[in-house]
Amino acid sequence: MQFCTGATGPTRRFLWSIIPPPLTHCGARALILGAEFADHVDALRDRLPKVEFFIAVGEAPAWALPYDDLIRRQAAAPAPWAVEQHHPHSVYYTSGTTGRPKGVLLSQGNWLVVVRNHLVDTFRHAGETDVLLHATPLSFASGCAVIPHLVHGASQRILEQFDARRAYEAIERDRVTTTILVPTMIQMMLDLPGSESFDTGSLHTVLYGGAPMAAERIRETFERWGPVLMQGYGQWEAPQLISRLGRREHAEAVADPAKAHLLASAGRPLSFVRVGIVGDDGELQPAGTEGEIVTAGDHLMVGYLDNEDATEELREGPWQRTGDIGKLDEDGYLYLTDRKKDVIVTGGNNVYPRDIEDVLYRHPDLLEAVAVGVPSKQWGETVHVVAAPRRGRELDGEALVEWCRERLPPDKRPRSASIVDSLPKSGYGKILRREVRQEFWRGRDRRI
Repeated sequence: MQFCTGATGPTRRFLWSIIPPPLTHCGARALILGAEFADHVDALRDRLPKVEFFIAVGEAPAWALPYDDLIRRQAAAPAPWAVEQHHPHSVYYTSGTTGRPKGVLLSQGNWLVVVRNHLVDTFRHAGETDVLLHATPLSFASGCAVIPHLVHGASQRILEQFDARRAYEAIERDRVTTTILVPTMIQMMLDLPGSESFDTGSLHTVLYGGAPMAAERIRETFERWGPVLMQGYGQWEAPQLISRLGRREHAEAVADPAKAHLLASAGRPLSFVRVGIVGDDGELQPAGTEGEIVTAGDHLMVGYLDNEDATEELREGPWQRTGDIGKLDEDGYLYLTDRKKDVIVTGGNNVYPRDIEDVLYRHPDLLEAVAVGVPSKQWGETVHVVAAPRRGRELDGEALVEWCRERLPPDKRPRSASIVDSLPKSGYGKILRREVRQEFWRGRDRRI
C-alpha cells in the first residue's frame, strides 16, 4: 500500500488544489491528515478516486479513521511483511520551480543512506543536549534531520507555521541549538523589528539551503547570530545532500579575505558522494572549467516514478545530472553558477542570473531579487530584474539599473527593473523564478 501524508509540519499556507494529481499518479491508497485540515481534504475527496483510507490525527470526521485507534489496535501485532532495502520507501514530488513536478521514487536503502550521510557529515556533532527546531515543513529537508537527531538522543520541536517572531520565541524559550532554514527565512528574521532583543545564544548550527545566499547576507547573519551557519546543496533526485560548506569554513571565509571566495561555494562533496563537472559532450571537465554538475554514489534515487525516459535523460554511466551549472576548484570546492534552464541568452552570450543576483544583494535597500531574460527583438533576450525592498526601505527601478551599471560588465547589466512588494515563492520558501519569468513571455509561442 502506498501512503501519502497530506500535511506534515508547518504546511498551513498551502495550495490544496495541487494535491490530487500526485496522489493519483503515485497510486496512494491512504491519506494521513491532521484533523485541522479535514475541511480542506473533504472538499477534495471526490477528486481522489484511488484513495481508500483517510486517516485523521486528532478528532476524526465521520469519513476518516482515527489514527490513535489504528495505532492501539496494531501495537502488539507483528509486522505482516519483511522490509528490504530495495523496497519502495516514498515518492517525493519536485517543487516544480523549473517545470511540471515529477515523482522522485526513493527506496528503503535511499533513506538509510540519507541517515548515514547526516550522521557522518552534517550532524556528526549532535548530542543528547541538543534541541532541533523544525521551522520548515517536515516534507522539506527538515524531515531528513529527524532520525539522525533521534539517534543522538536530541530533543525536537516543531514550529507549526514559520513566522520570524515565533521562530525567535521558540529559540529563546526552548534553548534551540539547531535549525534548518532557507535564506528568505533568515532574512525575515534579521529584518524583524526588535529582533536584537531575543536571546539566540543557544544556537550553534543553522543549516541553510534551497537557494543561494549572497555573501553580504552571510556576513550580516554572522554579525547577529555568530558563527552558526552551515550550507547544504542537494536535491531529492540525489537525496538529500550532495555537498556542504561547514561552520568552520564559513567562519574562516568571513574572517580571512583570502578565503572570502568560499562564501560563494556550496562546499565539498559529502564523504560518500562523488561530484564531477561535464561538458556538452558528456566528458568530465578539469578543475576550474564550468559545466553541468553530476553526482554518483549510493545516494541516487531509484528514478522518476513511471517516467523511464526522464530518468534516462539524467543518467550517464555511474553519473546522474543535476540540471545545475557550476565548477570545481583545485581544492574540491563546488561553485554553483545557475540552473541550466535559467541561463539568459542575450546577443548570443550566455548570462547566468546568479552572477547578477550576487551583486544585487549588496544593495543596502534590497531584500530579494531575481534576474530573468525578457523578450528583445534586437538581442533575443535582455536582462530584467524584479526586486523587493527591505521593510521600511524604498527602491526605484531606474536607480537600481544605474546602480548595477556601475558594478557589472556590459553583457550582464540589467536593461530594466521592476519593484514589487514580494516575490512569489514555493511552499518551501524558494523563489519561483519560472513564475516571475513567464509573466514577460505570455502569449508567445517560444520562451527563448
